[in-house]
Amino acid sequence: MRICDYLVERCILCEVKAKNKWEFFEEIAVCLAECLQLSAEKIRKVLEERERLSSTAIGEEIAIPHSRLAGLKQIAIAAGIKRQGLEFEALDKKPVKLIFVVLAPPEESTLYLKTLAQLARLLKRKDIRERLLEARTVEEFKKVLAEVDYEF
Repeated sequence: MRICDYLVERCILCEVKAKNKWEFFEEIAVCLAECLQLSAEKIRKVLEERERLSSTAIGEEIAIPHSRLAGLKQIAIAAGIKRQGLEFEALDKKPVKLIFVVLAPPEESTLYLKTLAQLARLLKRKDIRERLLEARTVEEFKKVLAEVDYEF
């Protein structure tokens, strides 16, 4: 399994505009809605509902907001970079700079959990995080991800 297989290329945001996590959910939902032909409101709502349960920031300046979403045909992954950082209520109190959003169809439980685990494992490596944060274009971001994704 490769993360790149589920990446929604047009929803890799190398310069997130949002000033907080709630604005980020709005920004990414609009992008994903266009690409997935789903409602931005529904996407934003499921991400916000999950976030209210507990922060999806996993430390080391990373967040992996995720949820299941009816109407999806397969897992969809979006990404965002916010070099100045966004407050995400992380346990380590650090602002989040790298965000991966994972949406999955309700029936894809096993693949959904494997995808989240794979992303967390990848992003625990400091060298990978640094390389992703250095990406200035979608192509650069995808190239880094494709190189490291192959390793797992």
